Amino acid sequence: MKILYFASLRERLGPEEYFTIDTKTTVKVFFKEHIAGRLQGLSEDNFLFAVNEEMVGGDKEISDSDTLAIMPPLSGGTTEMTRIQTEDFSMEEEFARCADGRKDVGGVATFTGVVRDISQESNILKIEFSHYGPMAEKELAKVRTTAIEKFNIINLTIVHRVGTLLPGDRIVGITAVARHRAPAFEACAFAIDELKKKVPIWKKEFTDKGEVWVESTP
Repeated sequence: MKILYFASLRERLGPEEYFTIDTKTTVKVFFKEHIAGRLQGLSEDNFLFAVNEEMVGGDKEISDSDTLAIMPPLSGGTTEMTRIQTEDFSMEEEFARCADGRKDVGGVATFTGVVRDISQESNILKIEFSHYGPMAEKELAKVRTTAIEKFNIINLTIVHRVGTLLPGDRIVGITAVARHRAPAFEACAFAIDELKKKVPIWKKEFTDKGEVWVESTP
């Protein structure tokens, strides 16, 4: 079985490992028997898990042919409407992509996340974003689809950058277009909140006081 590690775990355990398991077990049992001892006794409750690129709980059964990803709590696909990329983006272009020339758009809401230059009273020098590529792409697309259906809006686009970013650089851009302003606002706020909870993207801050992984609560 292939085990993948991400963000702060990758620095402690490496990018991946391989184990042989003779019979089916659960994520919880496997973690306790093979991983927890190297993580200062932390339990599975401190981490997120994905089996074959799908989020799962600790009771999920796994076998030797599976790929198990073990991830710290998330900090925030790639289609034309949901993209993960290293290069910068333009919110004007995002609006054009989202509205696609439609005339029934009555409300547009946007959110742009930007790298600030201070955190916890430390000066930020740069931030590095890493992600679990295939799964991040799938989950980002799900966030978009859910937002459109939940708020009955016309369209929504999400773009998130990865790699090294400096203070003032754009990180994430979300554009929601709807027939009325309220659903556009609600869908935009929903999308950024869900992104931070469900899409496997992590950030590591480099400050004048050292380096730190920024992780939210599952």
